[in-house]
Amino acid sequence: MKIEAVKCKKCSEIIYSRAHHDFHYCSCGSTFVDGGRDYLRYGFSPNIGEPEVIEIEIDATESEMYQDWNKSLNKLGTVKE
Repeated sequence: MKIEAVKCKKCSEIIYSRAHHDFHYCSCGSTFVDGGRDYLRYGFSPNIGEPEVIEIEIDATESEMYQDWNKSLNKLGTVKE
């Protein structure tokens, strides 16, 4: 499944929101995403600059992403380079 994600300019992690209320930070805490597949909302620390918005392919269904967030499994949501 394709999903919109953002790439943090500080730590280079690619993060995406798994569910509507999944407010998810990168590991350095400089960038966040929210909104799941409903919408993309992101924020960032002004001193590092705006993250790059990209489309990535995720090997998971929408239901699997929701369950990963809802059950706090946290196996999805971050792609480390």
